[in-house]
Amino acid sequence: KEDKDEKKKGEDEDKGPPCGPVNCNEKIVVLLQRLKPEIKDVIEQLNLVTTWLQLQIPRIEDGNNFGVAVQEKVFELMTSLHTKLEGFHTQISKYFSERGDAVTKAAKQPHVGDYLQLVHELDEAEYRDIRLMVMEIRNA
Repeated sequence: KEDKDEKKKGEDEDKGPPCGPVNCNEKIVVLLQRLKPEIKDVIEQLNLVTTWLQLQIPRIEDGNNFGVAVQEKVFELMTSLHTKLEGFHTQISKYFSERGDAVTKAAKQPHVGDYLQLVHELDEAEYRDIRLMVMEIRNA
């Protein structure tokens, strides 16, 4: 009997939602397809400049180390930017995971309007995040 229950459960999961397949938000997908290569390019350029900067730092000597301090501060800012840009990739993946969960809940319980609203809220939040990502890349 347990095998039948597991088999039935597996069949229910394979059928999909009663409303049919739910597509991704095409506008967000198009924006992300344009944004991801830009993020990758900025990270590569940042790595190149960071490596160059590290090679330019002179040995610390007694006396005038102001230039070294400036270079170290710039390196710190570049590392911070690199971390932020890497976080964008994680954020994009997290959006699709959270949206998938919300769509699944909305499909399983179509009578609960909050789940459908959650999908819309996630899409709007991602659009705002994309806008912030673009501004951050522009300022990089």
